[in-house]
Amino acid sequence: MKCPHCGSVCGTIKTRQVTSLYREITLSCKNPDCLHVFIADMTAIRTLRQSLKPAPGINLACSTSLSPIPA
Repeated sequence: MKCPHCGSVCGTIKTRQVTSLYREITLSCKNPDCLHVFIADMTAIRTLRQSLKPAPGINLACSTSLSPIPA
């Protein structure tokens, strides 16, 4: 991810799993003239291939996309 202030590349400092479907990511700008630190999030939003071991209570919408799934 790029820094929202200066556009430089950011590195991940840490991540925190909040729920089964949601994770917070702490990022730091690599630009020594900026050094912005911020939190981004990552959320599972839809299923491309059904799990062979589905977890109870996890209900993601199925994608209607027919694009191939990377191996």
